[in-house]
Amino acid sequence: MRLLTELLNYLNIKELYPPQKEAIDFVNKGDSVLMSVPTAAGKTLVAYAALMRAVKANKKGIYLVPLRALAWEKVGELRDICKNILNGAKIGVSVGDYDKTRGLSKYDIIISTSERADSLIRHNPSWLSEVECLVSDEIHLINDSGRGPTLEVTLSKFREINPSIQIIGLSATVSNSKEIASWLNAELVESDFRPVPLRRGISIEKKIEWEDKKKDIMAIEGVEGIAVDNLPEQCLVFVSTRRSAEAQAKKLSKIIGQKLNPDDLEKLKTFADKMEQSADEVTSVDVTLSKLITSGVAYHHAGLTNRHRQIIEAAFREKSLKALCATPTLAAGVNLPARRVIIRDLSRWDSTFQSNQPLPVLEVQQMLGRAGRPGFDVDGQGILIAKNQEQIDFFVENYFNGETEPVISRLGSEPALRTHLLSLITSGTISTRKGLHNFLEKTLFGAQGELWRTQHRLNKVLDFLDKEKLIKIEGKNEGDFVAANEALQEKLKPTEFGRKVSQLYIDPLSGVIIKNALESEIEANPLGLLHTIARTPDIYSLYVRKNEMETYLTHLMQMEGDLMLPPPVEHMELEFYLWDLKTALLLMDWIEETPEEHLLKRYSTTPGDIRAKVETAGWILYAMGELAELIAPSHTKMITELQIRVSNGVRKELLPLLEIDSVGRVRARSLFNAGFTSQGSIRDAKPSDLSNIPGIGSRLADKLAGRKEPEQIRFELG
Repeated sequence: MRLLTELLNYLNIKELYPPQKEAIDFVNKGDSVLMSVPTAAGKTLVAYAALMRAVKANKKGIYLVPLRALAWEKVGELRDICKNILNGAKIGVSVGDYDKTRGLSKYDIIISTSERADSLIRHNPSWLSEVECLVSDEIHLINDSGRGPTLEVTLSKFREINPSIQIIGLSATVSNSKEIASWLNAELVESDFRPVPLRRGISIEKKIEWEDKKKDIMAIEGVEGIAVDNLPEQCLVFVSTRRSAEAQAKKLSKIIGQKLNPDDLEKLKTFADKMEQSADEVTSVDVTLSKLITSGVAYHHAGLTNRHRQIIEAAFREKSLKALCATPTLAAGVNLPARRVIIRDLSRWDSTFQSNQPLPVLEVQQMLGRAGRPGFDVDGQGILIAKNQEQIDFFVENYFNGETEPVISRLGSEPALRTHLLSLITSGTISTRKGLHNFLEKTLFGAQGELWRTQHRLNKVLDFLDKEKLIKIEGKNEGDFVAANEALQEKLKPTEFGRKVSQLYIDPLSGVIIKNALESEIEANPLGLLHTIARTPDIYSLYVRKNEMETYLTHLMQMEGDLMLPPPVEHMELEFYLWDLKTALLLMDWIEETPEEHLLKRYSTTPGDIRAKVETAGWILYAMGELAELIAPSHTKMITELQIRVSNGVRKELLPLLEIDSVGRVRARSLFNAGFTSQGSIRDAKPSDLSNIPGIGSRLADKLAGRKEPEQIRFELG
């Protein structure tokens, strides 16, 4: 209890909220807990209390977050807390390379994404058994078809490693929270408590009709009227697409910009200037965002770079921005509350139905949950926009009075099973089909009775892993009719190739695609290698529009001799092959130093998407280099060189200059074009020779000129 008192004093918390008090009572008994409560109801405090309890007992804690940005947010908070309370307990973060585990054993608390934690388990470091407390933030994301299976398997593996582990699950309110708590063997703390009451309303034309039957009349209808009516307070506007976020921000900027006072304008100018000044290459996106920010508005979506998002988030947190237009991903991500939340779009295109479908209740509640800032607002206001009475009735019934969707395991999909079955076999967690069944029965997938319904899929995935030589099935019974007890006794063993693929944390299908390319008769070349990684399921390829199809078919005819994987015959598969070719050509242009603005226009893409492709490509090229050591060692040098070029976006001649600290893509090109083509030529230069080169300046020139080799420094010190 003393530790909790110190924590509350440090955070200046006078009294616990009711759900916090209930949860912490369980935490102090060592019980696992599932907190199913609204946003801003103090779930994080419970997580921190549990982690500190573990560290105090000389054990370790892991905090799982869904996004990297959230990981760094938690690192900052926990470092401050531990510095003052836990005698400087060491806080580490693990969100980077998927096959690196060194150095983590020294930390008391590790903040990690579920993907990175899953990767750690695959390497089985000895310190994993010391993890006494595992916090899973946004645990309802088990329901997400992309990241859900990894989170579910990670939780299941940790329970296998340490059956007495304390799991703290932090969740939004979901309809089957009892089922999730039962699966985790956790105490359920369920509440609709919010520290800042939420006032909900629906807007139609120039009116806002609140749940308490009160009405507000606005001068303008729609988002613009609701946002202006809220000034000088901030609002978040949620729309369905990136394009809508940008268009809505431009509309709002014309109105809000006219209502800002001189102090607002001065603060906003600082952020607007930073948007352009911090860019290596100023693009039209930087210019647009800078202009919007000066009007007190911005947009936020996955098409922006981390740099863009950090500046926008900082401007919003400092209350300089008055309106932020975002896609729903913001609601599940960083902590950016506002007094008023406006949800303009309550449906989204669903390719399964080939039509717009209503948003899930849970997603809408997550967005509404951002309304109201504890300590600043007496209430939060959440407003949905309707077009007619029929919509109003549906919104009230569905989103205000309806139940949230249940959390359903997504582990039964083929890509998820492919990845996680290989991992279970290579890590030694399972070695027979019976062992596989026993493990899967302990997952949510098993608890929800899915295991026997998808038996055929399990067999199909095991056959794929066996056929592609990722595993060996010893004592395999061939034929259509095999007794179940005989099949369960087959031994599942990883091959060297399978073990490497699993440790590299790539999809087994990606490993097979890379292997096929490395064994191709086509000689390895940059385009062929880049097209190979674009063919893997680990990278999202650029869509080829109908009016571009002919262009890329022409490219294919011209470049087919360099492509290490042959084009498919089937029409639909050929379309995907062209998507991958388009992605490979983007990466080729990137390493040829094509200006970013040209890339945005040529490929109809965004800075954020370019960075995402580049980052993923760098990771898969690294994996390809590691696999080449096993399959085709003669290709390793070219692949490693290509990886460095992709990660930095440079031609081959700049590689030596990139080894210099503070020199990146743009500065390296400036130095090279000025005649400084080697490290030696820069080291021998005078500062005055370097300072006038674009992007260098006097301070960096002083640092670069006269640099000494490590040998020289050691000699002089000796």
